[in-house]
Amino acid sequence: MDRVAVAVIVVIMLCGAVAVTTASVAAAKTYGVGPYYFAVRHYLFLAMALALMLGMTTLKPEGVKRVGVLLFAAAFTGILLTFVIGAEVKGARRWIDVAGQSIQPTEFMKPALIVMTAALLAPLDKRRQLMGYFISIGMMAAVGLPVLLQPNFGMALAMGLVWFLQVFMAGLPVLWLAPIVAAGLCVVVGAYTLLPHVRDRLERFINPESSDTYQVDQANEAIMMGHLWGRGAGEGVVKHQLPDAHTDFIFAVVAEEFGIVVGLLLMGLFLTLVLRGFARVLGQDDRFVVLAAGGLLTLITVHVCVNIGVALHIMPTTGMTLPFISYGGSSTLAMAVVLGFLLALLRKQGKRI
Repeated sequence: MDRVAVAVIVVIMLCGAVAVTTASVAAAKTYGVGPYYFAVRHYLFLAMALALMLGMTTLKPEGVKRVGVLLFAAAFTGILLTFVIGAEVKGARRWIDVAGQSIQPTEFMKPALIVMTAALLAPLDKRRQLMGYFISIGMMAAVGLPVLLQPNFGMALAMGLVWFLQVFMAGLPVLWLAPIVAAGLCVVVGAYTLLPHVRDRLERFINPESSDTYQVDQANEAIMMGHLWGRGAGEGVVKHQLPDAHTDFIFAVVAEEFGIVVGLLLMGLFLTLVLRGFARVLGQDDRFVVLAAGGLLTLITVHVCVNIGVALHIMPTTGMTLPFISYGGSSTLAMAVVLGFLLALLRKQGKRI
């Protein structure tokens, strides 16, 4: 197991504990709970995530496949149940209550879908590969449609992007990729036409002067006001102005209170984790390991780039969390599954860097 990667993950978790502690005080006041209600819950989520991640590192590639299948079945059932018993939050049905805890099944679908896609595209035999390719298309459509109907366009787009990159990494003929690109463009155009919130977010990003960009403007200002070393822990202002400061805009809180230097160091931790992972992937001979680990690393990269990109206003607003830094039970535990799979797949092979 890559002990350096594990150490980096633990440091990121500790950074998340500090960030949520200071960022969630304002949200706790809004919800009428104790000042450290969200912080204590996040500590518990992080502890469970660490145990889950380390436990999953004992899996072999075949074990990762089996767990991936079971997780896919459970997550897909959960996604369908959101339309029956799901709680509606801000006009979307993405969560179900299990034993008093809200769970977002789509978060767990992402690692499961990556593992399933890798297993389908791994065979070297062209006939089996072609069959796996078409099965993966059907699987992606079956998952993507209910996710779009929740509606959760950002999540569907992220899953589609990772899936496309896995197909590309599998080395399939370029002509096979053309229908995927065409279908993706149709989904984007359809979402822009049929989903008002998607159209609104894209228009606000393309032409900020013509619409309300309050949240992004506040996040940008907070990052700038943090300067190099920040205002100081607990001294930030943006967490009192944004309802999602402890989730979607957590990076703005970090940069404002601890400075852009700490923000860059945090980005460096994620970059180290991803680069170490890809360095090990390059030394693998097992196609399943390459495709699965490559997809999991791409998913981590997408999460980090989108969350920070939204805070910096270089990407349209979407509700994607910063791994282990943003508050959230489902996202934290699902990312533990992602990293548990990754560490298990790369545990005994690959060169150290």
